[in-house]
Amino acid sequence: MLPTEKITKIKYPIGGFAPGHYMSKCVSCEQNFMGDKLARQCEPCAINTVNESNTKALTELHKLKTALEKIKFSNDIINEVLGK
Repeated sequence: MLPTEKITKIKYPIGGFAPGHYMSKCVSCEQNFMGDKLARQCEPCAINTVNESNTKALTELHKLKTALEKIKFSNDIINEVLGK
């Protein structure tokens, strides 16, 4: 195996796409593509969907971490006021 093959090796399925030999119509862009029998999206749309989903998840994670920090800070202040 060449070193570049390790770098470019893609694991499928990606979102709604997996490689195959069936003609399908992408539910996102409505273009025809070749893919697995059960594929719902062309590869570019599937990658974009996964990237958008990851971005939303990271944004939500950041909000949750920020809220947790505020709760811990408030808890520390309450404990200080109560002398605990």
